[in-house]
Amino acid sequence: MEETAIEVNRGGFIISLDFELNWGVHDVFRHGQYDENLYGVRHALPKILTLFEKYGVHATWATVGLLFAETKNEMAHYLRGIPVKYEQKRYAAYLQLASVGENEQDDPLHFGKSLIAEIMQTPHQEIGTHTFSHYYCLENGQTEADFRADLQATTVISEDYIVPMKSIVFPRNQVNASYFKACMEAGLICYRGNEAHALYSPKKFTKKSRLLGAMKWLDSYVNITGNHLIRLEEMKDDVFVNVRSSAFLRPYCKRLSVLEGLKIKRIKEGMLAAAKVGAFYHLWWHPHNFGKHTEKNLAMLEELLRYYRELQMKYNFRSYSMYEVAMLCKQ
Repeated sequence: MEETAIEVNRGGFIISLDFELNWGVHDVFRHGQYDENLYGVRHALPKILTLFEKYGVHATWATVGLLFAETKNEMAHYLRGIPVKYEQKRYAAYLQLASVGENEQDDPLHFGKSLIAEIMQTPHQEIGTHTFSHYYCLENGQTEADFRADLQATTVISEDYIVPMKSIVFPRNQVNASYFKACMEAGLICYRGNEAHALYSPKKFTKKSRLLGAMKWLDSYVNITGNHLIRLEEMKDDVFVNVRSSAFLRPYCKRLSVLEGLKIKRIKEGMLAAAKVGAFYHLWWHPHNFGKHTEKNLAMLEELLRYYRELQMKYNFRSYSMYEVAMLCKQ
């Protein structure tokens, strides 16, 4: 009976990473406050890729388009074509240009083309988009026309370097359904939606509360909202495929080190539940989350990948990128 279940199992383990460097945090941290994490990406990202290759992991790297730029002038050229007028002006990427260096060697916090090349050279890795300018789709002041211009900038800056992108992760998880048409017209076929629970519903950044953050943090250690499994049949009806998130992989925190076991147990329970019923489990994080306490975070990741291989052997629980799952939906 179990052998039959293994044969028909269409579930799997999905991983996506939001690759953004300082473009994703410039409006959150004061200058220099988060530099240890950001500089640490140069050390952590290749080691993450090594683990992915070791365990045969397929992953989607949702990449900010600005990281493809080779010079500051190239960044400025593209940003001039995206006239986003957020009411909260600090969100605008072009305001960061004054602090950007001339190239990747000069400024490893804002350029990332060499890291993109490493991702592309690793088997089974997908480059998706995290928009060009880490664009916030729910904030006041921005428009659909601005969003379309942002998508076009990513298409143009990357078109001679990679195959057309098929997956998008909306920055700050600000999923805006009214922009799906623009995404599909740009050639995208899937996105990472939020967990199906009110705690994770898309919100403006300015609307988030400390209580909400605390509840999400607690949910990472104790199962409050469920395992957030995704089934192939529920995605098949999507015109724009929603490859929903199951959990955020919180990085190691020294002050909370006694709770690390609970966090890993919570994720493993979700993975096992998905494997048993032929569903998908979608884990995500940022490379900069591993920029500090890198070895601790890599050890945590390897423990989860070893467990994935156990589930693969027992339940045919396979590894997928977001695009690969979307293509299963088209079959």
